[in-house]
Amino acid sequence: MHVSHLKHAHNMDGLSAAASVIAVIQISSQIFDLCRTYYLNVKEARQDIDRLRNEVASLQDVLVHVVDLTNDPNASSLRTLDLINREDGPLQQCQLELEELATKLDPGDGANKMTLALRVLKWPFKSKEIDKALISIGRYKASVVLSLTTDQMYAKCFFNSAFDL
Repeated sequence: MHVSHLKHAHNMDGLSAAASVIAVIQISSQIFDLCRTYYLNVKEARQDIDRLRNEVASLQDVLVHVVDLTNDPNASSLRTLDLINREDGPLQQCQLELEELATKLDPGDGANKMTLALRVLKWPFKSKEIDKALISIGRYKASVVLSLTTDQMYAKCFFNSAFDL
């Protein structure tokens, strides 16, 4: 997934939220790409790799919509963006979780070719670790979706009351 078109958040109120969301999208893209490498080389873990890739892709889809919303001129009315973006909130927690996954998946720049080759041949997770990660990512995704739904309901109620519908 290409995220370069997402870097142009121009709404000042949503800029911080957009930056946080973009950071999570970039890490999830890294995980998605690393999983592809493992998928091609580690046949016995393909089911776990697929499950992780699918959950990360689903998270990316939700977060791309959040970035699109922060670019909207009315983004300042999205009250819950601040809640999910607060310190130690769902976005930061999700980012930390994804960074841990990426660190375990990526041997790093300093790895020699032999270490890299051996690492790519062995999936670094047990199935239970993937289950735990999927539950966490799903929980963060649900928090973001719930926040957006709350904002939509608020906007609908405001619209209805403003026009006495």
